Amino acid sequence: MSRIIFTFIVLEILMISASFGQIADERGYIVSIGDSVPKFGLEFTDGTQTTMNDLRGNVVMLQFTASWCSVCRKEMPHIEKEIWRVYKNLGLVVIGIDRDEPVKTVRQFAKETQISYPLALDPDADIFGLFSHKGSGVTRNVIINTEGKIVFLTRLFDPEEFEKMIQVIHSELEKLVNQEQNHLEQEKLSLESQLTELDKSIQKKGNNKELQNTIQELKNNILEKVLRVKREEEKLHLRKEKLREIKSS
Repeated sequence: MSRIIFTFIVLEILMISASFGQIADERGYIVSIGDSVPKFGLEFTDGTQTTMNDLRGNVVMLQFTASWCSVCRKEMPHIEKEIWRVYKNLGLVVIGIDRDEPVKTVRQFAKETQISYPLALDPDADIFGLFSHKGSGVTRNVIINTEGKIVFLTRLFDPEEFEKMIQVIHSELEKLVNQEQNHLEQEKLSLESQLTELDKSIQKKGNNKELQNTIQELKNNILEKVLRVKREEEKLHLRKEKLREIKSS
């Protein structure tokens, strides 16, 4: 009888926990791949702030860490060298989130691990608690795509899993470049269409110099936008080539 009651109580607790989205998986995560990233703000050791909404449109890597974590200290130089330095100018944002430590400790931690990506503060592990059960450990990474969806989760520092994470990051950055390329192509087509219409308008106005001048000013503004798009296309091409080089290396 007592076993039946105990089983009932456990099931009831699990149902209550599920209603609050607090059931953790075997690694302590309460989020899954495909979930939208929770909304929260970040404050860095220099006092600057950002939010996940501000970071939308980038590929984002959140690294949960702490100065007392030996595995974190082992992993962080790899993040610095193999991810941050490689991809930081290609659309990737890397943010370390330090679990419940004062800013002085976090700054010293960054110096000791010799990382250059930013560390954010997480008082009371509230941000950590949006992703994992607070009783579980740090040394975990969350990869978020440009649409704000979680696409990869890691736990501890496993070289094979770490390599898979790099592949996912690279793939998401390739998608980002393609998205930006499509956007620029659409913008360029729109601008070219506007130029065509303005040329037709100039011809229709005949000898009306005032209207012709007004239309020419509009045309010049559009031509400036066309030049901007071309410059962005050149930068995008360089990013694309860099990603190809990294992939083939």
